Amino acid sequence: MSPISLLLLVLNLLLLSHLTDTVKRHKIKQNSLQQTKHEHYIKTSECHIPYIPREIKNIKSISRNEKVCSPDESLISISFDEKTQQYVLHVNDSVAQLRLRALEDIPLSLGGYNCSYQEIQRVNQTYKAKEPVVLGEEVAFWDGYLVPRNVQGMTAACRNELAEELQTDTFALVQPKKSYTPLSSWHRRPSVLMIGIDGISQNNFHSNMPRIFNYLKTNGWFSMDGYTRVGKDTLPNLMAMLTGYSPHTWSNLKCQSERQLGCLKTIPLLWKRFKKKGYITAYGEGMSDLTMFNVDKFGFSENSIDFYARPYLELKKRQDCIDRRLNMRYILDFCEDFVKQHKNISRPLFGLCFSISISPERSYANDRMQTELLEKLEKFKKMNVLSQYIVILFSDQGSLEKGKNKDFIEKSLPILYIWLPTWFRLRHPEIVQALRINSKRLTSPYDLHLTLQHLLELGERWPRAVDKLVDCPTCQTLFAPIPENRTCSDAGIGETYCPCDSYKMLNNKQVKQLPLGKLLIRSINSFLNHNNLRELCSKLSLNSIKTVLQRKDVKFTNGSTYRVEFTAKPNNLRFSATTRYNHKNQVLEYLNVESINRLNNYQNDSNCMRRLRGRKFCVCKKRIVKAKTKSKVKVKEKLLKNKIWKKVDDSLYKLPDMQPENNQNIEIISV
Repeated sequence: MSPISLLLLVLNLLLLSHLTDTVKRHKIKQNSLQQTKHEHYIKTSECHIPYIPREIKNIKSISRNEKVCSPDESLISISFDEKTQQYVLHVNDSVAQLRLRALEDIPLSLGGYNCSYQEIQRVNQTYKAKEPVVLGEEVAFWDGYLVPRNVQGMTAACRNELAEELQTDTFALVQPKKSYTPLSSWHRRPSVLMIGIDGISQNNFHSNMPRIFNYLKTNGWFSMDGYTRVGKDTLPNLMAMLTGYSPHTWSNLKCQSERQLGCLKTIPLLWKRFKKKGYITAYGEGMSDLTMFNVDKFGFSENSIDFYARPYLELKKRQDCIDRRLNMRYILDFCEDFVKQHKNISRPLFGLCFSISISPERSYANDRMQTELLEKLEKFKKMNVLSQYIVILFSDQGSLEKGKNKDFIEKSLPILYIWLPTWFRLRHPEIVQALRINSKRLTSPYDLHLTLQHLLELGERWPRAVDKLVDCPTCQTLFAPIPENRTCSDAGIGETYCPCDSYKMLNNKQVKQLPLGKLLIRSINSFLNHNNLRELCSKLSLNSIKTVLQRKDVKFTNGSTYRVEFTAKPNNLRFSATTRYNHKNQVLEYLNVESINRLNNYQNDSNCMRRLRGRKFCVCKKRIVKAKTKSKVKVKEKLLKNKIWKKVDDSLYKLPDMQPENNQNIEIISV
């Protein structure tokens, strides 16, 4: 081979090697981009919220027609007659005869049945505040019975001649008024429909409700991926959205001190603003005694809302079914009736329908919830609701599932989806652009509150400036771009619920050097003493420190922020707290004791208390559980020694990146 040919061969080989290496690097880069595409919910200069998909196993898929609450056909049903503008009750005699034959030991001479209903009546000044609604006297009805126009809700039942129940059902009715005064406005106002379901996290929604998730994604809904709760449980998050107040503010209003009926009239609930602007308003909430107006308030009795679907039973715990229908379906049906009954009314509507979700322990929960939501949204589309209404689908907080390994972000990020009708998008392209930007910004219920206020001022000749919120002066409407460098403090999200920060896990040696557990217990005892609860409740003492996470502060200061999980005696109470500790002065800074979370159930521990405040810290002196005797402890130790009991590996509850490396005492993790 000539020297020139050899040189050309070498050059070709070098060129081929370079091209191969370039292609490999390009593939690696593409794969890296694909892997990190869903790495974060949002990623801004001040807030990184990681996305870690975690699918729940053993999800039972059920058919559309499968009945969860009752396998029987409906004996009692109701419809709305457009001509008479009245509700009509129907009785299916065939079902009644089947139910009668199913009952044993009934003589043929007693084969008849009768049906009656009881009206769900609103409270008035003759009833106690503890009884916000009552059931009226029984009224007989038959097939084709016209329901009086004043009845807004009922529980109906059919019984045999021995008064044994054949079937019962509950209905919330939207009785339209005869006429509405036309709204004098020079511009078109959009109707607003809000559908809320408690305890649905973004992670669960993405992973386990793919049909409804893809439906919203492909049909032009705006998803607020950085939407974060501002408090624990339903009440603080709903009240932040409805009033713009934090729990500390609204609990100290005149309402609480008077303890009288209708005390919520002192709170500026959002639907009052809409009603003042000429909207027809409706509010429906889940059938449970644990709903927002029964937890810490005494309800409202003034005529502040036009239509109100209210629980009538004192349910001490969550219930998936109310009579024959899902709790969730009951409220969605009320929502549909409210829209349907006012389709020919010229005035705009504001409806808020908030339901409790199906218990997450049910294997069919996710599949059933997405089926109910998807069917209702498709029905709204056929009813032309999506062409006229702004629709908001939201949750109050993240996952309600209990578990030792439940993710902090899973609990912190509820869902928020916003639909704008086509005519509104064309009229306000700047709002469309703002929602696209804000979908990747940190947001909160305070922002949603200001958005709804902003909506009322759109198109006004002289729009009123929306007032700043007392509890979040830096919060703003979602209809305007949110700054990229927004922090949790800017969004009204406290340290306890902020999902943005990076934390490092401390080892046992470092934990022992910090007096965090003792200082937190001391703060709780001071709270009990300050609120005159020491006579009822036992003094707490530190039992153990489970975990301590230290925030990775950007700026050097004398203090650090910690997330602490600890247990206390008596009764092995489990708590978690986020607090700032001053290393120089060895004191806790900016600690709100009521923000400390109780992790295990405390219903039995604090049953001597009537009021809600401080209940999670109380162990009634009569409810102290005695410690195990030494003999029982020895038996347990002996069983462990003989390996009769199998020890569960703690690593099963930890993510792989939470294990410290051999050459490090501290490992940085992203929470």
